Amino acid sequence: MGVLLTIPNFILRDATPADAPVLARLANMAGEGLPAHLWAGMAEQGQSAFDVGAARAARTEGAFSWCNARVLTWQGAVVGAAIFYDLTEIPTADDIRTTPPLLRPLVELEAEVPGTRYLNVLAVVPQARRRGVAKRLIADIRSPDDLDLTLIVASENLTARTFYAREGFDELARRPMGPGGPSDLKGDWILMRRRSGQRVGMDGPIPSS
Repeated sequence: MGVLLTIPNFILRDATPADAPVLARLANMAGEGLPAHLWAGMAEQGQSAFDVGAARAARTEGAFSWCNARVLTWQGAVVGAAIFYDLTEIPTADDIRTTPPLLRPLVELEAEVPGTRYLNVLAVVPQARRRGVAKRLIADIRSPDDLDLTLIVASENLTARTFYAREGFDELARRPMGPGGPSDLKGDWILMRRRSGQRVGMDGPIPSS
C-alpha cells in the first residue's frame, strides 16, 4: 500500500544541528512530557528545559542526537521528525537495577528487543497532523540488515496506539510507569514491534535536499 502525503512540496531529509531546538520540542510531544520533566532537572540558572533538550539534541554522541534523526519540512519549517537507532548495547541486570525508578520501566522494555531498530521519537506538529506525515516518516526508516522496528508508547495515548497498530505493530510487553514523572503521566509503557516483512511500501521517490 502506498503512503499518501497531503502536504505538497514537502522535503524529507537528514536532520542537521540547526534542527536541534525543534527536535527537542517534538521529542517532548512523543515522550508525553517526560523529556521536558527530565531536562528541567538538568537545567542550570537561566536555562529552560528546552534549552537543555536542544543542547542534547545538538550533540553528535548519544542516542538523542540530530545524527539519528530524519525530518520532514514544508515551506522551510520542520513539521515532523523521526529519531531512530539500532539497539546494539543492551543494558545488563546491574544497569537496570541502578537506573532511576522513573526510567527503569523504559530500560527494561528496551532490553527485551536487542538487535532491533528502535524508533525513539516519532512526532508531528499539531497543524500538520492527519496529513500523512507520520506515515511517510515511518515508511522512510530503513536498516541495512532489514531489522525489526520497535518502539514504546504510553497506554493512554490511544491515538498513537491505533496508528501504530494500523502500521503493523503488535504489543510485545508492557510495564507500569515509574514514579516521579509529570503528574498527568499515568498508565503503562507499551513495547510494540513490527516484523521486517510487515513494512509499509512507498510509491515514488522521496524528495530530498
